[in-house]
Amino acid sequence: MMLWAILISFALINVHAYRNVTTNQTGNDGGYFFSFWTNGGGSVTMTLDGGKGYSVEWYNCGDFTCGKGWNPGSNRPVTYSGSYSNSGGGAFGLYGWTTNPLVEYYICESPGNSGSPAAGTHKGTVYTDGGTYDIYEHLQVNQPSIIGTATFEQYISIRQQHRASGTITTQNHFNAWSKYGMNMGNMNYQILLTEGWSGSGRSSASL
Repeated sequence: MMLWAILISFALINVHAYRNVTTNQTGNDGGYFFSFWTNGGGSVTMTLDGGKGYSVEWYNCGDFTCGKGWNPGSNRPVTYSGSYSNSGGGAFGLYGWTTNPLVEYYICESPGNSGSPAAGTHKGTVYTDGGTYDIYEHLQVNQPSIIGTATFEQYISIRQQHRASGTITTQNHFNAWSKYGMNMGNMNYQILLTEGWSGSGRSSASL
C-alpha cells in the first residue's frame, strides 16, 4: 500500500507540474514570475513546467507576449537556453517594463521570420556577449501597456547574430541605451520573452 501511495503521489506531482495558459494573466510558477498577454487573435498556448522553463505554441496568432522571469526586474546577467521558430514577426530574448518613465524594452536575441520589434530611430550599436546589437528607440502612441492604454517609449536592442541560448549581460544594454539618452525608470517585471504576431510557430525557454 505504501508503495502504491508513493507512486500515486509522484504521478500527481508530475501531472500538476505542467500547466497550460491561454488567457491574459500574470503569476508565479516554480519560483519565477510569469506573464501571458494576447490580443485574442488565433490560438496561443503557453505551457509552464513548474520550474525554470516554459514552452509556447501558436497558430495564426494576432499578437502575443509571454515568458518567465522576475518581478521586479534588474540589471542581472541572464543565462538561458531554448529554441524559437516563428513564421511571422516577433522576438525571443529579454523583455520588460519600467515606470517613471514608462518604458517597454527588448533585448532581442532572435527575431521572427518576417519581422522583429526593430522600429523607430536607429541610435547606434553595442557589442556585447560575442555579438553586435542594433539599438532603436520608438514612440508608441496610445498602445497597450502595463498601466493600460498609454503613450511610451520602446528601447530595443536587436542582435545581428541570431541565437536561442547564451548569456545576456543586461547592464551593458542599459549602459548603451543611457549613452543615447534612453533612460530607464523603476523596474517592473522582466521576462525571458517569446513574442509573435501574424504567424505560427513554437518556442521553448529555460532560465
